[in-house]
Amino acid sequence: MQINDELSVKKHIQAGSFSSLYFVYGDESYLASHYANTLASSITDTSGMSFNYYYFDSETITFDSFYEACESLPMMSDRVCIFVKDFPFLKTNADELKQYYDYFSQIPETTTAIFLVTNEDVDVKQNSKWKAVIDSMNANGVIFCLSKRTDNQIADLLVRSAGKRNASISKETAEFFVSTVGNDMTVLLNEFDKLCAYSGGNEITKDMIAEISTKSVEASVFDLTTAINSGRGDRAYEILTELLKNKTEPTIIIGTLAFGYVDIYRAKTAYLNKSGNREITDNFPSYKGKTFRLDKALNSARNLSIEQIKELIGAVSDADIRIKSFSVDNRVILEELIAKLLYIAGGKR
Repeated sequence: MQINDELSVKKHIQAGSFSSLYFVYGDESYLASHYANTLASSITDTSGMSFNYYYFDSETITFDSFYEACESLPMMSDRVCIFVKDFPFLKTNADELKQYYDYFSQIPETTTAIFLVTNEDVDVKQNSKWKAVIDSMNANGVIFCLSKRTDNQIADLLVRSAGKRNASISKETAEFFVSTVGNDMTVLLNEFDKLCAYSGGNEITKDMIAEISTKSVEASVFDLTTAINSGRGDRAYEILTELLKNKTEPTIIIGTLAFGYVDIYRAKTAYLNKSGNREITDNFPSYKGKTFRLDKALNSARNLSIEQIKELIGAVSDADIRIKSFSVDNRVILEELIAKLLYIAGGKR
């Protein structure tokens, strides 16, 4: 059985009818880890004092140790819990994997084994080994597949969480925080803890966020786009220098620029057609919970024509091809790109 949404995962854990085998993964490692650990602590005491909890990682796991732990009897508890983090499925030979797969159907009813994956993309379409893993887990247990929360969901979480951190934040400011820091939950919550402490019990403001929060690459590149579109060349090159200083890959800078100009194009066409953001979010589900992106894009697009926007996208595309095709200094390509974008956005003045 595979469970793909967070609410159903919560309900499954709360129900308390535990399977003997779980496989937990997803494109949000923070959520996968959170629910794998919540599951384990719901089964038995996971502290170092417990006789019913066994933890393995990629360095310590062997089939014999896994088998012995699974076969142990619970002491003063209903179940034994085996927690395996980042088992090396792709590096383990077929014969050893078969041992595990054959044993999964024989795990005692008093044992629950949890396999958590945080260090690999589980791609069943491109990798036959992952398909075999998923097939075996699905046949013998329960799979939790945790996807990233939407930015809107994360903003709601921050509003609720601020009180626990002796602070407060409005929904609008929380959305601004997500757009600034990004939606990687591990990074975001670390930054939010720092922000709540900095607020000193007062309401968190956008100025506080701008002052102390570390910007995501997406937010920095958006600032780069804004500087270009407003003709602020010095600021544009300053942001580029900072991105490269932080070892941001040139292909990521160009890719994010491309996404930004696509946002601008969609926002502009919606504005000209008098259809608004609703039509965009209906046709492009990735924008749901991220309408602030379109609002920002429209502000950038007000002084640009459709023809200019198309030229801007074309310039970014050409630079992307150059970086991937020629052995030229990537910094030179990026600096030339910014010069060209400034020229186009400035009406070729």
